[in-house]
Amino acid sequence: MNAAALIFPRPADLYERALQATTQMRADAQGQGGQLPVAGYRSPEQFAQEMQLLRQHPQAVAASSDLARPGSWLSLTRLGTPLLLVRQPDGKVQAFLNVCRHRGARVVAEGAGDQARAFSCPYHAWTYQTDGALRGVPQAQGFAGLCQQDMGLRRLACHEVAGLIWVVLDPQQQAQDIAAALGPAMQDLATLAGMQSAVGYAPRSYEVAANWKLLVDGVFEAYHFKIAHQKTIAAMFAGNVQLVDECGLHRRLYLIKANFAREQPPPEAFEPRLYGNLTYFFFPTNTVLVQPDHAQFSCLEPISPERTRIHEITLLPQAPATEKAGKYWQANVDLYRRTLAEDYALAESIQQGLASGANEHFTFASFEYSIPRFHAQLQQALENSNIK
Repeated sequence: MNAAALIFPRPADLYERALQATTQMRADAQGQGGQLPVAGYRSPEQFAQEMQLLRQHPQAVAASSDLARPGSWLSLTRLGTPLLLVRQPDGKVQAFLNVCRHRGARVVAEGAGDQARAFSCPYHAWTYQTDGALRGVPQAQGFAGLCQQDMGLRRLACHEVAGLIWVVLDPQQQAQDIAAALGPAMQDLATLAGMQSAVGYAPRSYEVAANWKLLVDGVFEAYHFKIAHQKTIAAMFAGNVQLVDECGLHRRLYLIKANFAREQPPPEAFEPRLYGNLTYFFFPTNTVLVQPDHAQFSCLEPISPERTRIHEITLLPQAPATEKAGKYWQANVDLYRRTLAEDYALAESIQQGLASGANEHFTFASFEYSIPRFHAQLQQALENSNIK
């Protein structure tokens, strides 16, 4: 039995919980509600601490299919950090700080390419191999005692799984075992059909005028679902019946569809992806929403206490080969975007109201327990990291 099976319930157990939840029309509450101060959604000091913490945890920054072959490269920025990803001759992806070791200029402009042989800094032409090693220094005689072996691009911890490339942005965490950090939750996700070699489709980024934690909060409760999403997908789901399982700091959530009660499948015919949405949350900013035939990935990039950039990638079992397939997948993307836009508009509304003084605390019901639980875990992680 793998580690994921020890953490997450088997389909038969999930079936029994879903049956009980839909019969009673309430999710299985594993904790208490409570209150949460609203100041944490506006505090510049807390935001600065959170940014340090986010750099210490894995986040997915690209689809594996973006670097399709050895020599493929991708230059991008996350949390203000310039990154360079390169697929090596052995097929593995390595991640580097895209910062020259001479005077700190960005070595490679943002963009992507393939067949890379070397990268040359546009400032003084210090040149780096695709494995990050410093290869050439113009007028090297002027740098007495320079040890080129010690001046390669700073490498970052990097790992590929479930069609995504995961990176830890803090170079001091270069030795971090990302597979271990993602743990059984990722093992569970990666075993689902189509996820082992998922293909990235329709990557997009946009900004929301809300604190990043408000966007996380919305994932952890289904209380809003029938109301906030009545114009999009509310009719597809049973209501406030989301099941939550924790795996350390990570979680798997199961939002039950209306067809579960309507069709009343026998236990042996129960396929979780057909009767609900599985959402995997990887602390602190990554989510993968798994649907019957594809998945939607989202990563939050906090910009300020009151603004967040969201990066999304649709993960397909294979690239669309026909115009009809392309239209089908684009329709899924469009529906996902319309639905999330409803959540984000409400988050912006909440953020605007925070400064009014109407609420000193948010109040959560027992079926919203996962939200204060996340904030407690976030605070504990900050304290454990000795971030000040």
